[in-house]
Amino acid sequence: MSAQGRLIVIEGPDYVGRSLHARLLSERLEAHGVAVATVGLARSELMGELIKANTHELHQLNWRTRALLYATDLHDQIIHELQPLLDAGFVVIADRYTLTPLIREQIRGGDAQWIEGLYANIPSPDLTIVLEAGGRRLLNRMMHNGSLVQLNSFEAGVDMALSPSITKSFLSYQKKIRSAFVEHASKDNTPIIHTKQSVKDVHSQIWDEVSPVLKDMIQPL
Repeated sequence: MSAQGRLIVIEGPDYVGRSLHARLLSERLEAHGVAVATVGLARSELMGELIKANTHELHQLNWRTRALLYATDLHDQIIHELQPLLDAGFVVIADRYTLTPLIREQIRGGDAQWIEGLYANIPSPDLTIVLEAGGRRLLNRMMHNGSLVQLNSFEAGVDMALSPSITKSFLSYQKKIRSAFVEHASKDNTPIIHTKQSVKDVHSQIWDEVSPVLKDMIQPL
C-alpha cells in the first residue's frame, strides 16, 4: 500500500498519558497547517462498542480469541478510516497500534509470531514512540485522578496469578509490560520517552521526534 500521508504511533501502558499527548500533538500539527486524524484500540464502528461494552467478558477469553478481536477492530479501522486518510495526505496519529495487543498476549504465553501474522501487510508506521513510566508512578496517577476504583483484574494481571493483592499484582504486571515494551523498542530502534517529567517537557521530546519525520508537511507559523 502506498500512502501519501504519514502514520505516527504512540504506544505505552494504561495511564501513561498516551491520549493526552496524542491530542497535544494533533493540536500542534493542526496549528502548523497539517491535516490530522486519530485512531486507536477499540474504536472501529464494527468492533469498538462491542469491545468496550464487554471488557470483563472479553478478558475471560483465551489469548488467541482476544488477539483476533483486537486485530479485527484494527483492520476495520484501516479499511474504512486509516488507509483512506493516508491516501488523502493526512497525518494519522494512532493511540496504540499493534504493539500493545501483541505485548498483552505475549506476556500471557501467547504466540508472538502468530499474533504478528494477524497484522501482516497493514500500513507500517513512519514513527512509533513508546511512552513509559514505572508501576508506582502509574498507580499514583490512578489514585490522584480517582481511577484506581476502576482498575480491573486484566489491567492488573490478576489472571496471571502474580499476587493475591490487586495493587501488588498491578505493580508486577506493569513491570512485565514495561520490560516487553523496552525489549521491542530496542529491537526496532523505537524512541522511548519517560513521562516522569512535566507534560510540557514530554510533549517537547515527542515533537523533537515527530517534526523531522513531518518536516515537508509542517508549515511555519
